[in-house]
Amino acid sequence: MEESEAVQKIYDLVLNSDSMQFVFNKRIIDELGSNFAEDFQERVFPFAKKIPIPLTRHDGAYKMDGSLLYGGNFGGALRYLLPPDHPTNLENAARYLAPSDYLYYTKPRKKEFDIEHMESAFECGAELFITTDKKALNLLGQKALNLLGQAVKSYPAEHPIVYMHSIAKLPSIALKLLMSGNQHDR
Repeated sequence: MEESEAVQKIYDLVLNSDSMQFVFNKRIIDELGSNFAEDFQERVFPFAKKIPIPLTRHDGAYKMDGSLLYGGNFGGALRYLLPPDHPTNLENAARYLAPSDYLYYTKPRKKEFDIEHMESAFECGAELFITTDKKALNLLGQKALNLLGQAVKSYPAEHPIVYMHSIAKLPSIALKLLMSGNQHDR
């Protein structure tokens, strides 16, 4: 409940601000599904900027809407956050797909989507990366923030993983930063 209330307050802050803006990539709309996509388009589009989806696979999830060609550095900088056995897991998922199934519905591929969201935020220079998505929280929730915290110890201060760690926040924490005006302090 605290996180959903924080999301609403963040939304209200951005709505009433001349300097804050939401950013989104096309993958978010696809993941919301038809039930929420219309609401998202009505409530967020007018106050948001579309940003590219970096380095995505052409596996059926990619849409020829310009997301990849729109710009960006084409990703890859945060792939180190995927588990070491990820390539094997992805190959196995592809190998055992039924003819009517799609790779983008498999667990290993969905983990890549979480990384793609973060890479979009990284590439556009976002000041905060906020999520309540249960799947994304596997990477960014308290447990994952601890994993990111451990990972940053292995990288120099200018590495993208260090940057992501500094901007990845749960809504309740992001709201406190926005309210205090210290989002740059992270």
